[in-house]
Amino acid sequence: MEYMVIGELSAFGAALLWSFSPYIFTIIVKRSSSFMLNTSRLLISGIMMLITFFIFGINFVFTQHQFAFLVLSGIIGLVLGDTFLFKSLEEIGPRYTMLIMSSSPAIGAIIAYLAFHEVISPIGIAGMIITLSGIILVINQQPDEEVSKFQITRKGIIFGFFAAIGQGLGLIFTKLAYFEGDLNPLIATFLRIFSAFIILLPLGYITKRINIESIRLLFIGKTFLLLLVGSFIGSYLGITLSYIAIAHAPIGVASTIMSFQPILMLPISKIVHNEKHSWKSIIGALLAVLGIVLLFIRKEF
Repeated sequence: MEYMVIGELSAFGAALLWSFSPYIFTIIVKRSSSFMLNTSRLLISGIMMLITFFIFGINFVFTQHQFAFLVLSGIIGLVLGDTFLFKSLEEIGPRYTMLIMSSSPAIGAIIAYLAFHEVISPIGIAGMIITLSGIILVINQQPDEEVSKFQITRKGIIFGFFAAIGQGLGLIFTKLAYFEGDLNPLIATFLRIFSAFIILLPLGYITKRINIESIRLLFIGKTFLLLLVGSFIGSYLGITLSYIAIAHAPIGVASTIMSFQPILMLPISKIVHNEKHSWKSIIGALLAVLGIVLLFIRKEF
């Protein structure tokens, strides 16, 4: 029972941290660029993980096939997916972006069905439809239906769905790595982060997206402090808590609690941006979470 409580609290902690970090990253991306933010966040969170491995004596054990799948996962999920994620944050803000990102489990389920012939039960199909309905309800609002610092745009929606597709595809390759044998989840996450950073760094220099001016803007003053905080609570501590949750609670329970992010972001956006939410936003967030819950528990029916 104590382990169960630890798992549930860790899952809620991860959801809460993942609800705050998009607001921090939105501030940063307004001052820098989505490319620089993604590259720098990966570097900092990777260093934090290396320190954790050293402190706790975690050994790097993985096969060549696992490494290859995780590299592909990092490229698709973190290089492409997260670049679109930060562009969406910049365009339509954290709350709308993360609501669209709630479609990622449904996208992953569809990809798994096509790639691995995984069965999607009627409960799972209902969950996907409900999640999509919640997202559509919110993004089809008129600009005057609620008071928000951000407006929904077609470009922002497209960026958000590309980010969700990237995350869904990336998780499929991570799943393939686990099919190969036992694998420490933190090691898997580090390999994804490391491979994505190794791709982004030279690409940034070649395309001149990484230069002295962009580094100066990001690594000096308050922006750098925000980058450290965002990387720590979102990319490092949030991921660590999610693995503690999965280790100490049933996966369905932990995943369900961590999916509360769209709901948790409603009061946070009220506090941070003084937003006034329409009934469509509230119901849409509830529907999105309900759909995710049904997707997570579909194998139990």
